[in-house]
Amino acid sequence: MAKNFQRAGLTFAWLGLTLLVGQAIGDAGTPAAPAIQCLDQLASLSWCELDQLYRQSSSGSIPDGYACGKVCYCPCERHAGMRKHCAEMLWKGKHFCAEEGTLINQFLGFKAIHARVYYGPSWLDGKESIILDYCGESHVWADMRAEMREVAPGLYVGVEFLRRCPEPKLKLIFCLQAQSCAPH
Repeated sequence: MAKNFQRAGLTFAWLGLTLLVGQAIGDAGTPAAPAIQCLDQLASLSWCELDQLYRQSSSGSIPDGYACGKVCYCPCERHAGMRKHCAEMLWKGKHFCAEEGTLINQFLGFKAIHARVYYGPSWLDGKESIILDYCGESHVWADMRAEMREVAPGLYVGVEFLRRCPEPKLKLIFCLQAQSCAPH
């Protein structure tokens, strides 16, 4: 019986080693994806690619200063393209004050809608994220909570939730580039 356990152990070890070598060989011939360097590249990714990028990234640092932004609505949502176009005409980004742990949104010609900024667990996957919490700070978006992660230096992907009972609803994904452009 002990020999059967030894054989089973060796078989599993051999299988594991074979899978690792196969994965390494398979990855060697696959060209690496180009590094994302700007907001436009980031915002051109699909909903699924942005979701995956968010999930595989760490929280990063809280930006300080202006970050311009773009939004992405789920393509299966009604009027996603029109909503994206309208949002990007009006919303331009966020002004962060890392020291105070606050932000204010930049719209076309004015600033409005404050939020608290801090580190906390993601509602999407439970890992640490930068939380943008509007509850108690804004009457307009009091039912909104966003979270974001730094996916490349100065580039962030965020997800925004509508607080709902019994559970929050994911509304949109947004992309930010810290201090990349002047506010409008």
